[in-house]
Amino acid sequence: MAETLRRDAFEITAFEGRVLIEAPGLAATLDVEAASLLSSRLLAACGLAQLQQRTALNLSKN
Repeated sequence: MAETLRRDAFEITAFEGRVLIEAPGLAATLDVEAASLLSSRLLAACGLAQLQQRTALNLSKN
């Protein structure tokens, strides 16, 4: 089941040369390359989500 988490639900830190991501029910350790790829994909998805939100707001105003 998908769940929307608040931004304060995540803890992201560097740990022993890797990136540690922790959230309720989730703990993942990524190497630097995987973390960098995840970062790029998250940034792209955030940009698209913001565009979708703006479009939805503009449609609801009309």
